[in-house]
Amino acid sequence: MSSMEAQLLRHAMLWAREAGTLMKKMLDDELHIEQKKNDSDLVTQADRRCEELLRNRLAQVYPGHWILGEEMDGGIDSYTAFKQRGGGYGWIIDPIDGTTNYIHRIPHFAVSIGIVKDGQPVAGVVYNPLTDELFHAVKGGGAYLNDARIQVSQKERRLSEAVLATGFYAGDWHEESEALPQIKRFVGSCRNLRMNGAASLDLCWVACGRLTGFWHRGLHPWDAAAGSLIVTEAGGRVTDRFGAAFHLAMDSLVATNGWTHDEITSIFLMDVEESYVVWRDKEEKAFKS
Repeated sequence: MSSMEAQLLRHAMLWAREAGTLMKKMLDDELHIEQKKNDSDLVTQADRRCEELLRNRLAQVYPGHWILGEEMDGGIDSYTAFKQRGGGYGWIIDPIDGTTNYIHRIPHFAVSIGIVKDGQPVAGVVYNPLTDELFHAVKGGGAYLNDARIQVSQKERRLSEAVLATGFYAGDWHEESEALPQIKRFVGSCRNLRMNGAASLDLCWVACGRLTGFWHRGLHPWDAAAGSLIVTEAGGRVTDRFGAAFHLAMDSLVATNGWTHDEITSIFLMDVEESYVVWRDKEEKAFKS
């Protein structure tokens, strides 16, 4: 851990708490809710004001660092935007991860701040202001919940023992989507499955042992920049859904305690193999007809 990255983490923790205070204050006001891409993709003035606060703090203290945020950069391809940011230090922020939970006062939402250097996470903070739980990590320095060091669960060593979480977007719930078959596979294979609605917090729950694992498709860099590092620093494993090394330009993620990881990724590989068989059979039938 460099002194620079330790300093960045201290500022990220301070600003996450400041954004969390604003978030709580605005819960008492009448929220103005807007729809983005669909009925389940929502934004409030609290999202925008919290991101504005964070951007202002960054501009004052680290004017040479680049920023990628959900509300001001979310209208473009986030993966392209991430790749275009270039090297050096950057801040990837989600002012309110779990906006739907926030709107409905479900206490599972957070501000997420990931700090990267040359595209790789070096520090991360995820703060839930309602529970006052601040998860944080710096590369090489371990993972913490407030002042206590955390680690992934060592109890669940088979998928049948695992409590997992996932998330899907509204557009995934249609007849030809892979979402429903995957849900069925996991429900039949693990102890229980949750859909909590805030990827950054779910990753932190893996890191502290509340969940055995988490998977998601269609993530953006701001969903995983902080949480993926926190899991890794807590002794967990993070890859894409097929087991390849994870990086923030990927749109799928599997995070686990390590023991159950290969069983989970094997389910996604099985889906690919079955899709290939279906495609091959269709091609052969078309060729013969």
